[in-house]
Amino acid sequence: MITFYFDINKDIPLYEQLYTFIKNAIEKNELKANEKLPSKRKLAAHLKISQTTIETAYLQLLAEGYIQSVPRVGYFVLDSLNFPKKRKTKHKIAKKKEASYDFDFKTNKVDTDNFPYRQFAKIQRDIILDRLPEAINQIDYFGLYSLREKIADILFAYRGIEALPEQIVVGSGSEHLISLLVLLLGRDKFIYTEEPSYLKNYLLYKEYGANVGVCELDEQGLSLDKLKEYRADVVHVAPSHQYPTGIITPVSRRIDLLNWALEKDERYIVEDDYDSEFRFSGNPIPALKVMDEYDKVIYMNSFSKSISPGFRVSFMVLPRKLVKRYQDSFSYFSCSVPIMTQLSLEKFIEDGIFEKHLNRMKIVYKNKRDVLIHILKENFGDDIAIKGSDAGLHFLVEVKMNFTENQLVEKAKSVGVRVYGLGEFFIRKLRKYDFPTLIFGYSHLNENDFFEAVNRLRKVWK
Repeated sequence: MITFYFDINKDIPLYEQLYTFIKNAIEKNELKANEKLPSKRKLAAHLKISQTTIETAYLQLLAEGYIQSVPRVGYFVLDSLNFPKKRKTKHKIAKKKEASYDFDFKTNKVDTDNFPYRQFAKIQRDIILDRLPEAINQIDYFGLYSLREKIADILFAYRGIEALPEQIVVGSGSEHLISLLVLLLGRDKFIYTEEPSYLKNYLLYKEYGANVGVCELDEQGLSLDKLKEYRADVVHVAPSHQYPTGIITPVSRRIDLLNWALEKDERYIVEDDYDSEFRFSGNPIPALKVMDEYDKVIYMNSFSKSISPGFRVSFMVLPRKLVKRYQDSFSYFSCSVPIMTQLSLEKFIEDGIFEKHLNRMKIVYKNKRDVLIHILKENFGDDIAIKGSDAGLHFLVEVKMNFTENQLVEKAKSVGVRVYGLGEFFIRKLRKYDFPTLIFGYSHLNENDFFEAVNRLRKVWK
């Protein structure tokens, strides 16, 4: 007879406790193959519980294939169960440890103090009550159409790009969009990224199976002379604010790039416009897509800088030819951004909150940039030169002292400050610079952070 003591203090139903006990006994071979289980009536009387509880436990075991029912005879343990012996785990999977610093001049973070949290919370609450019920079953592999309409409006207002909502694909970050691009363009295509560049893009193309290479820069951006030496079909560039150098590609080089793409039917330019919203002097640099009369540019952007990297909403504008290919071949895909996030972003834009937030953050970031540059110059004077500070949320610092780039980075780490060397963004590390060059991202830090961090750097660098 099965003897089992129930724990009445547990929040687990009695039938589930009994089911778990019998299942474990079968897996441990304590209940043998073909062994008959007690009848519901006898076991209920023995355990002082109802027959219904016994029946519910048996039916669950029956559904999962642990026992079989023989009509008018009873329940038996299956004879075909051959569980593998459980192996004791000797080694735990080690978590990857990431170094922690008091001050980290990363470039992929945003200010957390000035986000309109209350307004965004109200938007989400209203959407759950008013919009979600009618949209909860909407599935569109391009992304919610009404959101794509709002993105098209933003593109025209801020970047001068005329795009139809039908050309826009919404995805959860560059990981998703680049995976789509590799499938859309074909793994046989040779895709080149800039050198140096945001290494994540290069690594994503590589991991998704594309033939990927790197092309050197010159003073005007991607080198056309070098590009023509390679078998490139697609180039991934950031002409409005190259990462990490900050180079702005002039109109003459943009024309050369477009003419290069026109030489072959299947050539395309992927324009990565990752932080075009933030320019602190002069007018915004026009997008390359504005000059694209022959539909050879795939435009990519996201809300990572303007809202938050954790928001995970990116988008791309496909040339019409690729829209048709996407419709024909990828209709079984699903948009990777949750419908709640899409509806919230749509309302965030529609109510004008996005525009107000963006305008406010331009002022906030300009002030942060000015303060950090002032503190750096005050502490290091002519020993440094600031480069590429007119746009974006990072700038370069040339260090004219008797240290290598690696020494500067390691000395900074020793006092709890993380700065990033330009050399960290090369794949092949071909080009040598006149001076060691560091990259400072400043958007998530405040004035007190700047003072303390730079004071520590002065102590170890001077």
